[in-house]
Amino acid sequence: MLRSLWLLGLYVSFIGTGLVAPFVTTLGYIWVDTFQPQHVAYLFLNQFPVAMVMGAAAFATYLLLDRRSPPPFFPETALQIVLALWCTATLVWAEVPDMAWLKWDWAFKVLIFTTFVPYVIRSRVQIEALVSTYVFALAANFVPFGLKTLISGGGYGRNLGLQGGNGGLAEGGQLSTVCLMAIPLALFLGHYGQLLPRFRFLQLGFWGLAALAVATAVGTHERSALVGLLVLLAIMVTQSKHKVAYALGAAAVLSGLLLATSAAWNERISTIQNYSTEGSAFVRLQVWRWTADYVAQHPLGGGFMLHLINHIQIPSLNGGAPEIQFGRAFHSIYFELLGEQGYPGMALFLLITGLAVYRLRRTAKRAKAYPELEWVVGLSGALQAGIAVFLTSGAFVGIAYQPMYWYFIAMSISVNAYMWRVERNMATQASGWRAIATAPATGGWRNRPMPPAVGSYSRTR
Repeated sequence: MLRSLWLLGLYVSFIGTGLVAPFVTTLGYIWVDTFQPQHVAYLFLNQFPVAMVMGAAAFATYLLLDRRSPPPFFPETALQIVLALWCTATLVWAEVPDMAWLKWDWAFKVLIFTTFVPYVIRSRVQIEALVSTYVFALAANFVPFGLKTLISGGGYGRNLGLQGGNGGLAEGGQLSTVCLMAIPLALFLGHYGQLLPRFRFLQLGFWGLAALAVATAVGTHERSALVGLLVLLAIMVTQSKHKVAYALGAAAVLSGLLLATSAAWNERISTIQNYSTEGSAFVRLQVWRWTADYVAQHPLGGGFMLHLINHIQIPSLNGGAPEIQFGRAFHSIYFELLGEQGYPGMALFLLITGLAVYRLRRTAKRAKAYPELEWVVGLSGALQAGIAVFLTSGAFVGIAYQPMYWYFIAMSISVNAYMWRVERNMATQASGWRAIATAPATGGWRNRPMPPAVGSYSRTR
């Protein structure tokens, strides 16, 4: 009862505060979409469409109260809209039309809402609030899971978090991927965050969140988590200024977590090298082969939920007739996109990802020239690391349309648009005869204009 009342109060506070600060309702939708309070509340929130109400509030408060300084229309946004339209077009020739409509209903909303986010999240305060909301909403799921993992060692298919079942953040592959993607964001908040008071142990708290996220990923016993974790460590060591110390610290933490795991984890991870004979891995390879053959004949894809019509042969261990299995999941973002949306959908996804990473690298490079924009460099690196985790762990998990990746794309557009506004303001201040007439005599025309202090840009619209 108390949990339900507390969650209801938090839900209502997002809407109430959004009437004064409209961007808060967008944060409220991200909280609902990530934390999913309707699945853990016993009263009130589990009885009405909380996501639809909060989403409508987000659009309404923006349109009525907050239509200021929209971001430039980046190519990633255009391509994402095209992908959403293409996903809708594939419904016309979908192999399983009834089920395809059910998946389209939520996948289309994910694609459209995340294109809307950069129009609302514009200033440094708003960007940091978005990152904080996302990380803390996830933390409510992985903190209890991570603590239980440290005590029990975790387990494959075990629900140690808030949610039950085998969907959403209760599914090990998706939970482990999301946790690993959240780690660089948590470390960014610990180093650059301004919304929370900067007391001595704040950064240690965020490092603790990151450690529990690692514990959760390891505790799921998902083999994809190990691949993503190794990629994440490699990227973060590369980005760190103290590479040796960072690598030693990461190795120590990882070794401690591995020692805390059970023998079951070691046994499951060891099956990676036996992919040709291990049952689950063999089935995935067969599904990927079937998907590639299907797309070779149907280059435009087969629409959402195509996997329901696949059929693969599993050789019998005793030499008998092979077993035929139907409707096995893709277990890969790449084959999910390829099978359902064909070559056009795959090309759009790769273009969006490539442009997002390229623009983040360019933004970080430009921001390095100014100490006041060091946080832009840090967030750009964190987003690149999270995207890399998704691209590697997601190769073995079918989560192509899940919100976490698309929120990273939205955050990348917001930080790129912020840098664009900063540079535009600098160009405006440094141009014209007034700037020349009022320039200090000792400055010289060669001096490059510097951006104002961080605080003055925290409210840039």
